Amino acid sequence: MGQNKPDAEKKEPLSLVKIATNVAINSQHQDLNGFLAIYVDSHNWASGLKDGDLGPFLKLKEEKPGRSAVLFFSPDKDVAISIFFDGDSAIGVTAAKAKNGKIESGDISVAYKPVSKEMLKETGQEFQFTQGDLATDDGQPITGFQITNAGKKPAN
Repeated sequence: MGQNKPDAEKKEPLSLVKIATNVAINSQHQDLNGFLAIYVDSHNWASGLKDGDLGPFLKLKEEKPGRSAVLFFSPDKDVAISIFFDGDSAIGVTAAKAKNGKIESGDISVAYKPVSKEMLKETGQEFQFTQGDLATDDGQPITGFQITNAGKKPAN
């Protein structure tokens, strides 16, 4: 008998953003200081698909219960990284750099990779995540986090 887990749908966005931060750094070797992390859950997926910035990334995966994504955008929006989740498991990552000021859909799909154990490892970097309210192009509220570098984690 399958267990019903309504709480899995309401996963704390920050915990997934922190997992996604490790994946982004380990897979893209990108400093995320100053980046904006945007959390899209299955309730906001359809609205995110219609969004000019989020849509090209979200099109890579179908909307389904428990599916979410964390998208990172550089301050100039010239670098974007997306990590997909099923429940609290990171399943895929893609990234794209803007050419001629715009990120093209074709650049996103060719860069897609499954998340490996190596990508999930702690990076040793400490970040501060400042939560803010954002909205998709059609006005749907979504959660965002401004990322600032807080130095290195102390070694244990």
